[in-house]
Amino acid sequence: MKANVMMKTLSLAMLGLAGMTFAGASMAVCPTDPAAPNGPWASKTVSAAVLNIVTPGLNSTECRVNVALNSGAALFAKSIVTDTTPENEGRYRARFYVDTTTPAGLTSVLRSVKLFNASATTAPAGLSSEEINITLSGSGGVPSVTFTIADSSQASNLRSVTVPLPNPNGVNRIEFDLGQGASAQFRYWVHAGNVASSDASPTGTITGVNNSGWSGITQASLGVFAASAQYRSSYGPTDVIGLDEFDSRRQTFIGQ
Repeated sequence: MKANVMMKTLSLAMLGLAGMTFAGASMAVCPTDPAAPNGPWASKTVSAAVLNIVTPGLNSTECRVNVALNSGAALFAKSIVTDTTPENEGRYRARFYVDTTTPAGLTSVLRSVKLFNASATTAPAGLSSEEINITLSGSGGVPSVTFTIADSSQASNLRSVTVPLPNPNGVNRIEFDLGQGASAQFRYWVHAGNVASSDASPTGTITGVNNSGWSGITQASLGVFAASAQYRSSYGPTDVIGLDEFDSRRQTFIGQ
């Protein structure tokens, strides 16, 4: 885990699995349950889906989590872990690794599945409490991630940006920095897993975001959920997505 001594650490990266890192932790043992008592996640939800801890991890770690949905599962199917340590965060930064070696043939925007979301306790009347979600799909004919953020300055109350994965059939690293306020900023980084990055050089930036009506991030979930009908009909329990090294913070850049 990177040094983060200037503010409260929201990091789960010392504890293994998706959001756990074992690099340099010689005494660490991969857990059998990501949501065990005193574990790194508040809870897990596995419904019409699979969640397996496997070795090795995605960034020289001991283990990762592989998640998938059952064949032909219904819309409610999910395989996620949830973190409830954020506290109405006025700024929220997070990073994780994702392996898209499978599912194969992810070339249609209609094949989509959510990988991550982070929500506030309260939101403007009639709107979702979700402040950010990250979706994997075949947008543009190649595996891509779409960041969607709450923004009441837009008629739709949302803003989205889609980024093709630089390593379309392998490991990529996703990071973002979400500010909170009437004119906030959202920055994002999408890199192949072994490519260095810096705080000063994001993949992209969205400015003028108005999320002041949301109370700040209080909960985040990572896994596979809210899959489209075409995704659920095309892929099954062997079409796993690998996730590792989730880390969330208030201030500092995370990177590799």
